[in-house]
Amino acid sequence: MPATAMSLDNTLDAYEPMLLAWLRQGLDDHAIVALTDAEGVIRHVNQSFCDISGYSEEELIGQNHRILKSGQHPPSFYARLWETIVAGEVWRGTICNRAKDGRFYWVQTTILPLLGLAGRRLGYLSVRTDVTRLINVERELTQKTRELQLLFDHSPIGLSWREVDEHGNAGINHVNKRFCELIGLTPEEAADIGNVARATHPDDWKHQEVLNNEVYSGKRDSFTMEKRYVHPDGRIIWGILTVVVVRASGNGRVTHHFAMLEDITARRFAEDELRRTEARWRTYIQTASEILYALTPEGRIKFVSQAWTSKLGHPVDEVIGSPFRDFIHPEDVAMWDVFFARTLETGGDGEGIEYRTRHRDGRWIWHASTASAYSDRDRRRAFFGVGRDISIRRQAQQELRTALARLEEMARIVDRSPSVVVLWRAEGGNWPVEFVSASIRQFGYSPEDLTGRRLSFRDITHPDDRERVGAEVDAHAAAGHHEYTQEYRIQCADGSVRWVDDHTIVRLNEKGEVTHHEGLITDVTARKAAETGAREAQERELALARDVQQHLLPSSFPPLGRVEVEVLSQPSQQLGGDYYDVLPVDERHHGFVIADVSGKGAPAALMMAACRASLRLCAPGELSPAAVLRRVNRALQPDMPPGMYITLFYGILNLDTLALRFCRAGHEPAMLLRAGGGAPVLLGDGGMALGMAPDELFEATLDEGRVVMEAGDLLALYTDGVNEACNAGGEEFGRDRLADSLRRHQKEPLAEILRRVDRYLRQFCTLAPRHDDRALLLVRAR
Repeated sequence: MPATAMSLDNTLDAYEPMLLAWLRQGLDDHAIVALTDAEGVIRHVNQSFCDISGYSEEELIGQNHRILKSGQHPPSFYARLWETIVAGEVWRGTICNRAKDGRFYWVQTTILPLLGLAGRRLGYLSVRTDVTRLINVERELTQKTRELQLLFDHSPIGLSWREVDEHGNAGINHVNKRFCELIGLTPEEAADIGNVARATHPDDWKHQEVLNNEVYSGKRDSFTMEKRYVHPDGRIIWGILTVVVVRASGNGRVTHHFAMLEDITARRFAEDELRRTEARWRTYIQTASEILYALTPEGRIKFVSQAWTSKLGHPVDEVIGSPFRDFIHPEDVAMWDVFFARTLETGGDGEGIEYRTRHRDGRWIWHASTASAYSDRDRRRAFFGVGRDISIRRQAQQELRTALARLEEMARIVDRSPSVVVLWRAEGGNWPVEFVSASIRQFGYSPEDLTGRRLSFRDITHPDDRERVGAEVDAHAAAGHHEYTQEYRIQCADGSVRWVDDHTIVRLNEKGEVTHHEGLITDVTARKAAETGAREAQERELALARDVQQHLLPSSFPPLGRVEVEVLSQPSQQLGGDYYDVLPVDERHHGFVIADVSGKGAPAALMMAACRASLRLCAPGELSPAAVLRRVNRALQPDMPPGMYITLFYGILNLDTLALRFCRAGHEPAMLLRAGGGAPVLLGDGGMALGMAPDELFEATLDEGRVVMEAGDLLALYTDGVNEACNAGGEEFGRDRLADSLRRHQKEPLAEILRRVDRYLRQFCTLAPRHDDRALLLVRAR
């Protein structure tokens, strides 16, 4: 043994009592250590264990590891762990624990059974390393990878990539849908680069191999070429192929191979057709969107198509004879010179060039050109090129890079925003969440509470709002709305309640089916509190006015012998002008009236009160409804505000004979449903509304009618707030639906009929605001 080794051994032997302390110090400084007895009760922890868990040593000693259980692993996970260590084997794995403050942390763990004499288990030694940051980075990388995969899959141009191992061997060729569409292979077929090579025209594959060899030998990092593919259906597909590689930072070897394929079949066929016929060529160059140009061997412009002017602004006659390189960006001139010389020398190898060219206004515009050589009239080698504007493509590439660069910043902005972004799946009624921003914490929940399925979004919606919110979501989906806004309450984790404004965008699949809802949720509790205060103050004032107005309407009706009467009256949120009444005319006659004042607010309410007073003054003793209305119009018309009027239906019923005389002043016709069935009878042929015209014209339009009711017949008097009630699509409830509703329940008690009609109206008008009063007066003969 060398002297140095013996010296070291002797030194260690001398300090053997201290060696265990050194080993323990090194282990404590590097790892998270815990020692338990055979039952799993903690007997020792080091400071690193206390630091990461948030518990003190006193809090941990005597406990078992369930104090750190996070709920992230199934029971089977812990069962296998215990089976391993109880069998005396070492267990290794990654565990998610919950610290004292509730946060999760991940540790790479090794658990070593401690065996005494005769193999008896004394306890377990756990050595851990904090890998929380690594786990979070892996999850973030997974999300970024998923987003990039979406860009890859749905790109409008063909994309492919493959890894290259250290020996230069290519791995699986990954392709997107557009790439497969262009070359006619399935993704499984295109995964083998040999199949892609066989789909390539043989002449073009040889040229591509030359360029590939230059890339892999380090002579270049990219190339662009035009090439042909032979589609399985026999068609020739032309494309522009751009290849870019990524190299290892050390030795420069190629590690990844990327390709972009753009379909130019139509353009190539157009160019071929141009070469066949001079006349057709001249027609095309006047209309082509590409710039067609011809250069002398010295590089001067001898011909250029009109597209030059439309794309670059220079008149054609001003550029003829000018050096083409004068219009190229100074940084791109050297590259152009090489391209120009190579085209004249080889005749054009199909490889294109991208460069910046000068617009007349001084701007630089990205162009791409392909070229070929031809013999001019002097039998000299000349240059013909096709240039096209690729500014949009270059901008898209730059925007893609910028978008990827900003992706993390956007995520941070979303997380810092006071609004909550949530994406939930349209599945059943629970609204499972697939993504929620970190700002959900303002309501006391963590993103993991919802994305981990511990809670659904329905769970945190206030119980009193769940049914309404669900009904509105279903109604918007049925109506085909792609965007909508709701307001409802969130039940916070601490039990408090917050109002939110939820602006939702609906996501659809390719079949047009709703798959997800994406909401932007903003806390509007303060606004709602202010609105509630203002609304309550206004409602107190309106309630007082409505109370006064409602006192003018009969709350009950006198017994009328052979007829029964009930009414449905629903004022809108504003003061309105609906009026109904039952008036004694004499001992054997009673009048039935329903009216509607145009407009809303205090003026309408005042005119309704004036109409009521006039009717009650004029009705007693007068058996002609037309005569009563003439007197009422004479009283009201002079004082009627401009633009305001009153529609009214008035009928006088003989309680002995059940003969009804009636007159209509511009109001909805009354509806009589016979007990024996049949179509409803509409009563009243017309007449002008009260207050619209002086006496002579008003009286000339009145028409008095008469009908006899029989037992079981139902008479319905109603305002337009009933038949003109609209749903969210703007469709009216209509007179036919009203008649159907009444006919369906005609034999039931009048109160039940009114309840049913009210229910049908509410269901029909879901999501539609109500702005008009509703009044429905029913009279049925016994």
